[in-house]
Amino acid sequence: MHTQECAPGSKAPRSSPGPRDGQALPPPIIIHIDRPYLINSCKESHKTSETLKSLVMQFLQQYYLIYDSGDRQGLLGAYHDKACFSLTIPFNPEDPSPSSLCDYFKDNRNMKNLKDPYLRVQLLKHTKHDIVCSLCVLPKTQHDLSSFVVDMWFPTERMLFFFVNGVFKEVEGRSQGSVRAFSRTFIATPASSSSLCVVNDELFMRDATPKETQSSFSVHVPTTTSIFGSTFSQEQQKMVQAFSTQSGMNVQWSRK
Repeated sequence: MHTQECAPGSKAPRSSPGPRDGQALPPPIIIHIDRPYLINSCKESHKTSETLKSLVMQFLQQYYLIYDSGDRQGLLGAYHDKACFSLTIPFNPEDPSPSSLCDYFKDNRNMKNLKDPYLRVQLLKHTKHDIVCSLCVLPKTQHDLSSFVVDMWFPTERMLFFFVNGVFKEVEGRSQGSVRAFSRTFIATPASSSSLCVVNDELFMRDATPKETQSSFSVHVPTTTSIFGSTFSQEQQKMVQAFSTQSGMNVQWSRK
């Protein structure tokens, strides 16, 4: 049997790391790199900013066209299989004054007021099918696209955060004609080089203020094409085709 001696001042060779005290090491973390990229680097350039802007605006156009169409099943193509969704409203059931938002209360996940931990988990919708089922039972709507305010931040190669707020009105039910204000935060990943796939969707809504109600849905409401652009570049054509394929809409409707 041979032994290895260390020269004076030298360190003994290190053995490879292994389990300690009989405990198995955790499995390695594997990062998949074969997915589409949103941008080539985290350093945003003017060209990248314009590309992402077009991507987000096109997504919102198509999303709300389907959302307001009366059949929200077409939104399945906009969500990741394991996406999450939550709805929050500023509604207190102990408030003696009636609220026209009571139709949304059963889905309200306001954690400040929600004490039941089981219900808190149940109201966080998982999977795209649960999300779309939840959206389908909400009142039918018409969004005022001219009221939209859109922002995006923290774009990375794998993920994009963007935000939209605006107003809509209900077009059916006991609150028909009521105007609501909403804020919505989307977290999305690239489904391809020209389409997005939502992994997280947070919707907050409230009653619109008198000023918001008065200024919404004016006589000269811009059409979708006048807001988002009536001409389509080659890149936008690809985006329309991609969304049409994912959502099941025909291309003619996707262009509207």
